[in-house]
Amino acid sequence: MQHEIELKLAIPEDALARWRRASLFRPFTKGRASNKHLVGTYFDTPELELKALGIALRVRRIGRKRIQTLKVPGNKATGFQHLIEYEQEISQDEPDLSLIDSKPLQKLFTKKQVHDRLTPVFTTEIKRRITILAYGESEIEMALDEGSISTADQTMRLSEAEFELRSGHPIDILDLALEIHGKLPFSMERRSKSKRGYSLFTGDTPAPARATPVILDGKAISRRVFSQIAWNCIAQMRDNEQPVLETNDPEGVHQLRVGIRRLRSLFGIYSAYLAPGTRETVVAELAWAQKALGPARDWDVFVEETLAAVEKDMPDEKSLPHLARAAAAMRASKSGDARAFVRSERYALLLLRLFKGLEADSFFADEDKAVRKALAKPVHDLAASVLARHERRVRKLASRVQELEIEDVHRLRLRVKKMRYAAEFFRGLFAVKKAKRRSKALAALQEALGAVNDAAVCEDLLEQLTTAAPRNVNLRVAAALLRGWYGALSAHSIASLASLWEDYEATPCFWDD
Repeated sequence: MQHEIELKLAIPEDALARWRRASLFRPFTKGRASNKHLVGTYFDTPELELKALGIALRVRRIGRKRIQTLKVPGNKATGFQHLIEYEQEISQDEPDLSLIDSKPLQKLFTKKQVHDRLTPVFTTEIKRRITILAYGESEIEMALDEGSISTADQTMRLSEAEFELRSGHPIDILDLALEIHGKLPFSMERRSKSKRGYSLFTGDTPAPARATPVILDGKAISRRVFSQIAWNCIAQMRDNEQPVLETNDPEGVHQLRVGIRRLRSLFGIYSAYLAPGTRETVVAELAWAQKALGPARDWDVFVEETLAAVEKDMPDEKSLPHLARAAAAMRASKSGDARAFVRSERYALLLLRLFKGLEADSFFADEDKAVRKALAKPVHDLAASVLARHERRVRKLASRVQELEIEDVHRLRLRVKKMRYAAEFFRGLFAVKKAKRRSKALAALQEALGAVNDAAVCEDLLEQLTTAAPRNVNLRVAAALLRGWYGALSAHSIASLASLWEDYEATPCFWDD
């Protein structure tokens, strides 16, 4: 058994030769590069029971050798692919599970009668160039892979770099990737070959993912909790990359953006303790990322929710199909921008910086003794203080909500959103029922404020459409209808805010216990 820790980067297929020739690796290269032709077959039961457990079982042919490899997910949340690997040389093309040196796995295999029901699922054929790099204090294996993954009736091309830690510290892999960034083209690749193979075999499209609950230990120190929540936010971001790239489901862009926004809120909660460089290299880039995905999200909402609702209310209005066609074209363009964002070098740089900061625990101003002391305290007190501060800021506007100008309504919406994220991060530290009741009331307030904001966004989008086609009478008519429709909805939402705030105040405050 051994632990496999690696970082995977996707490389444009036409750039692979450039990677192979790159001189920047020469100062770190040990020995000569080697080339291998790898042919692997992945096995599972007909019900794909190994896949359900996150296990990958492969027999790989390397020349005359047969290497059996079984990989099990590691437990720690990181930016790396962390797997526990069982590998043996075998004499045949079919796997032999009796060679796996793990009592829990053997018990599992026996219980499910896995061995007798194994069948080939998909194959991989890879041309691999391996270079050993001495970088920092580590030895890293760089594998440049070009090839394919195939099922009985489909094939997927792949072109990627894998950086596997042979000895030393994982941070050196991140430093190496950061050094490569901007010099050689790549984007981040989270999926293993086995995950891509299973997707090809099942034909399943990647589904958008909501945030998973953050389970906190009230005795944990604030510093460790920051890392735990940050990895939770990053997981949500990365879980939605493939839905953005491979589907037209608007929820993918939405949930990717939510993950980014949650992470921004977390950095905001800890802002008093951050090192200056963190604000410049990470916090500012998170703001860029959220903004970059904004247009795609705005057009998704406009087409899927706003326009769809108006068409349902006015099925015979002849001007609406003209607006729908123009909006669909604009939406397609912005969806393309969202896919380009996921593949972009700038997003890759943001992820690498996040990974390194969390691995090295270097986001905080540790030269300040007061910062170190504050972060070493149990998180409960920090959470209560943060939630109370957020509520004071919300209350300052919400208590006179009926008197607010529209700009202040939008400010209130942002404050409520930050309050809700903080409540979701920390509510597990407090009385669960009270926390759920207050969070539910906060969500209702946020939804009404969101409707007001959607009206403002709708106005901007309609302006873009009518400006692009100033002589299109049907567009102008449809735009006028939508302005009236959304204006009424916005007015109704504003009218409901005072009542919703009263409902929120009527729920018990859960962080004062």
